[in-house]
Amino acid sequence: MLLLLALFLHVNAFYQNAYDVIPERIEVEYYDSTFANVSCTNYKYNRTTRTFIFAVTFKIDVSEGDMVTITGYKWLSNRYRLDILQFNMTAKDALSFKYFDINRMIHSCTTPPVEWPLKTGVKYTLKDWVPDSTKFPPGMPEGRWKIGMRFFTGNEKHVMSQNWYCAIKYKLKME
Repeated sequence: MLLLLALFLHVNAFYQNAYDVIPERIEVEYYDSTFANVSCTNYKYNRTTRTFIFAVTFKIDVSEGDMVTITGYKWLSNRYRLDILQFNMTAKDALSFKYFDINRMIHSCTTPPVEWPLKTGVKYTLKDWVPDSTKFPPGMPEGRWKIGMRFFTGNEKHVMSQNWYCAIKYKLKME
């Protein structure tokens, strides 16, 4: 039984570290200036790694009923097509989300560190975040991705849309 458990943990650890997440860029598609001020700049972190600076200042209180919609689009046939990655959650739950290296992103790479409740009038700046691929779910399909993030108030008013572009590349190819 112990041997079986050790084998399971080894296989799971392999799949958690089987691919690299390579960031490309982020873009702010839309934001309602009555709810927030948003800015975004893409740049090279070093010779091989790209990253961004994303800043947001909320002009309204973010409530527990506000929603975040995450949608993944995979690059197929010369365009991004809707794929398996789709979910909704409250803004509060999004800040404690287990996957996608969210915890390190909001606590270590954001100034000031993001804590619930979000404060009105405070400029939250995310800088130098390079995703840790071991914190992403195992078995993500390889290829180029566009991750669309949409923010809505509790009464379904669209506040902000942004797209993060990245590539998933497996370290070992199975043939």
